[in-house]
Amino acid sequence: MNKFLLALPALAFASLASATPLPSYPSPGIVNPADYAFTATATGPVVAYFGGATAGFTNVLGLIVNGVDLGVTGLNNQTSLVGESFDFGGAIVNAGDSLIFYIDVITTGERFFSKRSLNPDGITHIYSAPYAGSLVGPGGTVPAGVYVGFEDLLGGGDLDYDDLNFVFTNVGGGVIPEPATWSMLIAGFGLVGFAARRRKAIAAA
Repeated sequence: MNKFLLALPALAFASLASATPLPSYPSPGIVNPADYAFTATATGPVVAYFGGATAGFTNVLGLIVNGVDLGVTGLNNQTSLVGESFDFGGAIVNAGDSLIFYIDVITTGERFFSKRSLNPDGITHIYSAPYAGSLVGPGGTVPAGVYVGFEDLLGGGDLDYDDLNFVFTNVGGGVIPEPATWSMLIAGFGLVGFAARRRKAIAAA
């Protein structure tokens, strides 16, 4: 019995050690050049899981669906526990709905969005990447989903995008290709199509 009890802390530590850490921004100190667009992957709730924070300011998380602010906020970074979840008031979204996440900075009265063009300083205030799960915290387990890390200072602060960390379920999407990237993709498709037609013409000759 004693050996079993002694083994429990080791098992708990092993589960923490095996949890996948949250993604981190690869270029700290440099403004994230990416812009992002998110959509609901299925009809149902969007759930946010608190992944931790380094921010000194007080922030809460909100959600805009198809351009309409749900009007509910949660996961205060000063009081929430890692793993704690929030379902935006039980709101149900439909597959394909447009989702914009935001943080209200209670300390300064500012609001920063996951969509770059809505931010008052015109820069990206998030870094996002897929997250495989499962970080274990005192508030519960952070599952696999889409990770979003925020900067909560005008101008981006230290630009390491970890002032507030969240993982969202029932969310898809991510980086929006820049116009130059779109041009390269279209040109690439054109070349592939040309090569296919040329091969077909040679085969028919």
